[in-house]
Amino acid sequence: MASLAAFATGISSAPPSLDAKQRRDSSSSMSSEEGETPISYATDPSNPPGTPAPRTTRQKVDRRPPSTFYLKPKSKMTLAERICNLATCPPEMHELKPESLDRGPVPTQSVVKENLYIFSRALAPLAVQQASHSLGFHWPAWLAYPFFVWYTMHFALHWVTRINGYCVKLGTFDEKQIGRDRTPDKSVGQLAFGITAYMVARSGFMFVLKYNRQADVLFDFSWSYPLRLMAWQLALDYAFYCYHRASHEVDALWFIHKQHHTTKHPTAILAILAEGIQECLEVFLIPLFATALIPMSFSEMWVTLIYTLYIEILGHSGVRSHWRHTSLFWLDWFGAGLAVEDHDLHHRFGKSGKNYGKQSRLWDAIFGTKGERIETWGM
Repeated sequence: MASLAAFATGISSAPPSLDAKQRRDSSSSMSSEEGETPISYATDPSNPPGTPAPRTTRQKVDRRPPSTFYLKPKSKMTLAERICNLATCPPEMHELKPESLDRGPVPTQSVVKENLYIFSRALAPLAVQQASHSLGFHWPAWLAYPFFVWYTMHFALHWVTRINGYCVKLGTFDEKQIGRDRTPDKSVGQLAFGITAYMVARSGFMFVLKYNRQADVLFDFSWSYPLRLMAWQLALDYAFYCYHRASHEVDALWFIHKQHHTTKHPTAILAILAEGIQECLEVFLIPLFATALIPMSFSEMWVTLIYTLYIEILGHSGVRSHWRHTSLFWLDWFGAGLAVEDHDLHHRFGKSGKNYGKQSRLWDAIFGTKGERIETWGM
């Protein structure tokens, strides 16, 4: 997969080389042990050279893999580096916060507000296409497909930027112990390929299965869609739970998922950090399984894609908030609703597991793998 990513994005998997001055500017104030690269994930490239970088962890040395590509001038970045840099987090997210910091109770976000955010943006490209239809031009697939791929990327970038803003405002989980991870230099090519493949493949299979250029896409919804959306998400979550739990508990399958767990304090962009088999399962086969069980029109599949992308980005953001699932929020009443901290803790647990669901905690609750929350305990 690494070589395929290198071919697709024009970058080798080797870390980018920086001159000695850049390396010093990105160094932590802590001295590194022999053989380790001194880094600070909180270095702000907009600061003057030589500006001391904030601490990033309570450990003596930050042993996370180096991430320095974002310090390069954009004109010197490769295509893969530019793709990853689009979702680079504000430096504040990578800073260690003082133990004396008191942010108060964990806030709860409005489900109504977030549904309006998702649905309004999901309908926008359908409205553009419908306006064209009303003028007598029905989009062929070769025109509609790249437009929807572009819009998927646009939505993802807008949502990543928005959620990162909330991370700065509200804080992130475990921020008094360690800042959030950056994209490692060695994973840039792989991650850029994964991002591109996600956008192209997830948009692509709904075109193959359901696209009809004659359809009135803005009105191609039935009254039962909200129910089928929830059923689709639960079906997706069940298939994901089975594969996810197996990859943790069956030693022979851990290689599928191991790369994704190289980050213990992920950010939104690291949601897609994975090896080839995991990418194939999560981007294509598992969604296809849910789609085979729950029939939908093209427009319904499109809105479902935007809802799913929203949750996958949110779940890896680490934002310190009780941010409930936008359509499965009612599972909270049964102790099976998903919160951001659930998947954040899953990454900290590592191979030992717990919280295997990514759309809900329903299957974790049923099969006894639900982990206790820390900062949102009791919520």
